[in-house]
Amino acid sequence: MTQLPEAEVTRKGLASEVVGKRVTSTEVTTASLVRHQRNRPELYKRLEGRKISGASRRGTAVMLELEDDTTFVIQMGSRAWITHHKASATPDKTVRMVLLFASSGALHYHDQNKDGALFVVGDDEVDELPELAPGGIDPLADVFTWQAFSSKLVELGLPLRAALVDRRVLLGLGDVYADEILWTAGISGARDASQLSAQEVRRLYRGVLEVINEAVKQGGASASETQERTEEDDPDDVPSSFLRVHGRQGEPCPRCRHAVQLEDVAGHLSFHCPQCQT
Repeated sequence: MTQLPEAEVTRKGLASEVVGKRVTSTEVTTASLVRHQRNRPELYKRLEGRKISGASRRGTAVMLELEDDTTFVIQMGSRAWITHHKASATPDKTVRMVLLFASSGALHYHDQNKDGALFVVGDDEVDELPELAPGGIDPLADVFTWQAFSSKLVELGLPLRAALVDRRVLLGLGDVYADEILWTAGISGARDASQLSAQEVRRLYRGVLEVINEAVKQGGASASETQERTEEDDPDDVPSSFLRVHGRQGEPCPRCRHAVQLEDVAGHLSFHCPQCQT
């Protein structure tokens, strides 16, 4: 799935590549992705001729701010990414939208499962959209204490592995980073999230910040957007080099050398070390 670090890496790329450019042409090949507009031509009308003035993010949704006080929201699908190309580049089979710019270049939005969303709304409407409601903590945007994090965990009373991927606790975390955070903290995902000691919550809190920020630094755990992908590819199939346990079933744990296992933990298949995660 598209997770928080990947969305932040995408936002940074958009800020670098397309801010200041003017959209000259838009093509969306999957009509079901267009929301809040009646149809695709209405979306095109609200985009074309507009200059992009900024790039921001709400959870895993990335947003391009337009010069006429509107915002183009790209709600990233579960298997989605964005690439930058020459205007003449031929889109592959995963591309659902192409934006062309007046100066040069093109932006391709890939969405393998076709479950994202593309829409333009007024800046004053953004906060009212249920899709962008804050819910839980955004570890990359919110300043939060370990006590605030603890309160979120206690409120739900879920097994820890399930709590970490619940957007009421943390935004944009999926299986990859939940596994990595739990390993970093040395805590089993089967534990009751509301029964952790203060010391364990602090370890988990540090693990969240360490893992998520390192993932952004590394460009995300998914395959690099510069790599060739096909419609059948799943970027989670091959673990990135900086991941310690996710995708590494049978390999020695980097901390204790016990074999990493893949098991159902609190209803989620989870890569973990049964020896040093307690």
